Amino acid sequence: MMTQVFYHSPITAGFADLAERTRRSVVHLHGANSGSGTGVVWQPGGVVLTNDHVIAGAGGVLRAQTLDGRDLPVTVTARNQDLDLAVLRIPADDLPHVGVGDSTKLRVGELVFAIGHPWGQPWVVTAGIVSGLGAAETRSGQRIDFIRSDVRLAPGNSGGPLLDARGKVIGINAMVFGGDLSVAIASHIVEQWLNRAQGRRVRLGVGVQPAPVPTGLLNGRIHGLLVVNIEPGSPAEQAGVMVGDLLLHADAVSLERPEDLRVALQRAVSATVRLQLLRAGDIRVIDAPLNGAVQEQ
Repeated sequence: MMTQVFYHSPITAGFADLAERTRRSVVHLHGANSGSGTGVVWQPGGVVLTNDHVIAGAGGVLRAQTLDGRDLPVTVTARNQDLDLAVLRIPADDLPHVGVGDSTKLRVGELVFAIGHPWGQPWVVTAGIVSGLGAAETRSGQRIDFIRSDVRLAPGNSGGPLLDARGKVIGINAMVFGGDLSVAIASHIVEQWLNRAQGRRVRLGVGVQPAPVPTGLLNGRIHGLLVVNIEPGSPAEQAGVMVGDLLLHADAVSLERPEDLRVALQRAVSATVRLQLLRAGDIRVIDAPLNGAVQEQ
């Protein structure tokens, strides 16, 4: 009689270990109503990210259950209905936070997995591949990057992490954006919004001053912002902005005063800000990266 031997490959065991570690950073959110959702510990000190629609469906009372069985009160510190994101704080400094991956470098076909509570079943892990990358328009007209995958999700997964094969979170699952495939809000969008919500300032790394547009150019446009200095290693330097460039637009914001540039950067929800500028009489368009371009106010 032949004896069957079940072999667990190092790759399979590695993913199992990865999922087990990451589950400790995921909380089960439940409210006064029957609905529930998922949150992920994003930063030390019990800072949790989830979807705004999870908060809205909680019936005014929201609590978080941890993997080790604690049931903790939740404080909502910031919400954005347009992006469907919310920041929570729970009194649990000992919970490990996830590492955040660079979702701008994600490729179609990469292995991803999700952790959540579908139909109230706690800490379920599902896996799949990235099926597509794109952008969606929010209710206010902003375009945000999203990730489509064939990871199986259900009500209760909302607000939970989408993770890459290294266990880095590269998206927040958002069933509200649904469709045939699962949809997650890209982690770089989440990070940029969180930085603003926590009072951090997105910076381009340029010194500017108002300056007139040369006569006869740009159909009567009068002023732009003259670049007078550039910080070494800044997003502006990485993008190829030069001293002497005249900045005209940042995304859809017209730049005539220094505060216009600050407004444009604070509004930015993508991985880059698109700059329209005048250089040596020619109009140029440059995309400057914003990942990591933040500082405390």
